Amino acid sequence: MAPRLHIEMINLARASERRARMQAELAQAGVEAEFHPAFDMKEHPREEMLRHCQPDGPWGLFHDSNMAITISHAQVWERFLASDAELCLVMEDDIFIAPELGQWLEDLSWWPADADMVKLERWRARSLKVLLGAEGEGYRGRRITRLLSRHVGAAGYILTRDAAMRFLAERPFDITIDNLLFNFNASPVARAMRVYQVQPALIEQGNEPEGVALQTATRFRPKGLALVRQKLKRAYYELAYPLPTLLSALTGRARLHQITFLAQPAEAKQ
Repeated sequence: MAPRLHIEMINLARASERRARMQAELAQAGVEAEFHPAFDMKEHPREEMLRHCQPDGPWGLFHDSNMAITISHAQVWERFLASDAELCLVMEDDIFIAPELGQWLEDLSWWPADADMVKLERWRARSLKVLLGAEGEGYRGRRITRLLSRHVGAAGYILTRDAAMRFLAERPFDITIDNLLFNFNASPVARAMRVYQVQPALIEQGNEPEGVALQTATRFRPKGLALVRQKLKRAYYELAYPLPTLLSALTGRARLHQITFLAQPAEAKQ
């Protein structure tokens, strides 16, 4: 029997234009998602955010806007755990979606048996390369392989109930959502999970109308010794890969790849 899937898209209640755009994007992909109001920093005092998040952590300062989106993801996980679903797809409201995503979600036979999470997204940065396991399964012209290095972005991923519970147990969070989920050096809870990447990706950020409501706040850049401390922290976590990961790269069992986004591979069109 196929696992039951809970699907949510994070969207501010006041961001109606974004919501309309995403409803059209979901419809063309044959995906039905729930919309619940995201945590809105304009409606909640900072003291409330600080009950969920710490202002500083292994990646440096934790800005208010990043706290708000991290809290929104946690709220999705809580609703998922309150359901009877076994897996949860979490999406943000500024994405392009491959038209075949609905077919991937209807038939989850591709889901790796040992996976805690599968990242569906590509982060749009030409210079970014991620370390992927050399072995992987193919499905509809794409591959599902182990993700072994940091991959920015949290706009499209699927996680298990156990993974959701383990992430929620990390509250108060001390790192941004994408680093919490996919920075295996700076996030101990992520390092303990088996995470996979779909390549080419099924989701990509960047689909947003101009002048819409956003989670915005003044971003404070540390100065002096605080800035040096943050840079040193990030430099350390960029390099502090565990020995098994380094051995995988050195022995060819994992290779660096640039993640791409492809609406529909030729094989899937057949």
